[in-house]
This record gives sequence, C-alpha cells and structure tokens, in this order.
Amino acid sequence: MKNESLRVLMTLQAAGPAISWRGRVARAVTVTVLLGIAMLSSAQNKAPDCTPGTLSDYERLGATGCLIGDKRFSSFQYHQEAGGLSSSAISVTPGTIPDTDDPGILFEGKWSSASRKSYVSYVVEVQPNGKAITGASLEMQFGQITGTGRATVLADLCPVEGASQTCGGQKLELRVVLSAAGSKKPLDKGRFKEPQQQIRVVSPVDVASGSGGSASLDGFMAVFH
Repeated sequence: MKNESLRVLMTLQAAGPAISWRGRVARAVTVTVLLGIAMLSSAQNKAPDCTPGTLSDYERLGATGCLIGDKRFSSFQYHQEAGGLSSSAISVTPGTIPDTDDPGILFEGKWSSASRKSYVSYVVEVQPNGKAITGASLEMQFGQITGTGRATVLADLCPVEGASQTCGGQKLELRVVLSAAGSKKPLDKGRFKEPQQQIRVVSPVDVASGSGGSASLDGFMAVFH
C-alpha cells in the first residue's frame, strides 16, 4: 500500500456550559502522519513505520513494534477496567512535530464518565544513531465537562535497562486535567535528569462525573523530545 501524507491539527481547548478555555489556552500542534497499516516483516524482524490504526492493532505488533522517526514504539498493552473503552475503540495516530522531528502519538476515543482506571503502556526506544530522549510532553484534546465532572490523564515515564524497569530518581510524571472547578491543565511537560535510550510509558485515563456532573474526553497525545 502506497503511503500518503496527512496533517492532523490538534487544538487544546474544552467547551461546555461550566468551563471555557478561550483566551486561556489556545495551542495547536500539527502532526504529520502516514495513512494505512504497515505489515510486519517477520523474516527480518524489522519494524515497519508506524501508521494510523486502533490500539488493538498496535498490541498485535508485539515487541517488534513500529518506527516513528528514529524511535521504535513497541510492546503496547492495554488494561481495560469495567466501563472503559475496548482497545479496538481507541484510535492511534503517529507522527512527527514539524521543525523538530520529535515523535508523537495521539490516542483518540469517546471516553465518558464511566471510564476509570483503564491504562495503556508501551516502550519507546532510540534506534542506532538516533537522538536520546531528554524529555516529553502530554497534551489533552477536546473534552466536555459540567458540574463536578473531571477528566485526568497521566503519563508515567520510566527508564528501561534491558529487561528491567529501573526508575529510581529518573522517573518522569506528567499530568493533564479538565475540571469544571479547580485545576485545569491541558499541557504538561518535563525533562529527565539524564538523556535516556529506552523508556516505558504508562498512561492511565480517569473520567468521572462526580456527585452531580458529567465528563467526557476525546483524546490525548504524548510527544517525546
């Protein structure tokens, strides 16, 4: 299948009767992506380029994974709690940020108030002659919040050495939040104390209505610097 370029514009804002970010946050990130799902080359055990698909497609890539620029994304696993979306209902769009070539991965789905404690995990590994990972950012896409509703997405990034996950003081925690009352944080970013060659990312999603409200979330994106 011939690859075709597509630009996806992601605007970080929320709309709803109880909350408006207009004038507070207006940030757009253009991600260049490739259409179609690449087939694994099992004979050579070589990772294909990452292409849009579902989270269940990415789980099937296993340890071979796929490439976004000079980074390999692999070992996708999804833990679905009661009321959470299935992996086939979550779309995954890879791409690179213009001017920097930083790889990013966008997860989209219709998370509602019943979606709590589900999470996705995956490994990001620098390829030979690639740039080390110095930090990351987490961004929340559109959401709808009313009353006591609240949507929270986390990204816990931990260095991996061989088969061991050895966070120690190198762990990086990112958190974005939508709420009708209290904190509103659509973008979070941070840096590792030292550049990393391989990290594991765990991203829980928690969407709750509270005692008298509603909440929904359309997506979130992680970018690796």
